[in-house]
Amino acid sequence: MALTAPAAAPSRARAGWLVSPAYDLAWFSGPALLAAAIALLLPDGAALGLLGWLALVVLVDVAHTWATLYRAWLAPDVQRERPGLLWGVPLAAFGGAVTLHSLAPTWFWTVLAYVAVFHFVRQQQGFAALYRARAGLPRAALEARVEHATVAMLCVFPVVWWHAHLPRAFAWFTPTDFLVGLPGWAVSIAGVVTAGLFATWAALRLRSRTWQPGRDLWVLSTAASWSVGIVLTNGDAAFTLANVVAHGVPYFALVHHVGRRQWADGEGALSPRWFAPAALGAFLALPLLGALLEELAWDALVWREHLFSPADLPDWVATLAVPALATAQLTHYLLDGYLWRLGPPGTGLRRWVLG
Repeated sequence: MALTAPAAAPSRARAGWLVSPAYDLAWFSGPALLAAAIALLLPDGAALGLLGWLALVVLVDVAHTWATLYRAWLAPDVQRERPGLLWGVPLAAFGGAVTLHSLAPTWFWTVLAYVAVFHFVRQQQGFAALYRARAGLPRAALEARVEHATVAMLCVFPVVWWHAHLPRAFAWFTPTDFLVGLPGWAVSIAGVVTAGLFATWAALRLRSRTWQPGRDLWVLSTAASWSVGIVLTNGDAAFTLANVVAHGVPYFALVHHVGRRQWADGEGALSPRWFAPAALGAFLALPLLGALLEELAWDALVWREHLFSPADLPDWVATLAVPALATAQLTHYLLDGYLWRLGPPGTGLRRWVLG
């Protein structure tokens, strides 16, 4: 199915959806629910394997970070309004990575993992906020505040549970990423808070007497992907499938949607063919190329576990390579919160996202 969205759709057809029923189900909540269902069927301990690594890690997870190019350095509005951010963040990310990795490589991976978790949680909250904006729900409304906290805890509770059940058969980056020793009572408190928030959110949604399926499915798909990938299964394949698909695929789809609307507004930086409904390959070419080159370098210079045979490389190679290769991910993590702020009514991004 091509990443298509009408330039303008009847409000009744779009009610409760960010773009349209077909688009949202195909690219936002649908992939997360499908990935969670498949992950549940995988046996415990199932490894990702080379093909799984290529398909999920390289072509979805790493590639979606490179799709930031379309919303940042190739977006004229961002270039005009935030040039210092575009160039300052990568330099700061690289400098911080070099400093931390040279002082304590283990702590480098721990910090990177927690920054990644925070970014993943914020994306789930961000999509929920877009749905609420589409529905016209004020940010200060009780229902909005409860939903914001609920989405966060639907992600945080599985991570807290994970901390109390280390080690697992999967890891974010390395087996020693997370801090150990979290007591069981912390999991209980997080569980009670999560259950209470979810029940309150459900009650408020029922009281509103408005069915907004895209928004509601986004919250439910968040619960499914995070609980299945971390708590209900215990394997690298299940964790990566549930985690990566729910995060990377919606991001690709949102970038493509905004790119098409940006071109319709005369604000495009690339050929409009890149965002045409039938030109999905052209749109994906740039991020996929960046991901393939990055992961090829990771495997050749650091991990040597997929395409290259194990070998003892000089320490200075990792000291230089790891911070340099991590800069693209860190930049994506740090920039994203700024790049997707809708701004006041009438501004470009708000028009392109919400119509």
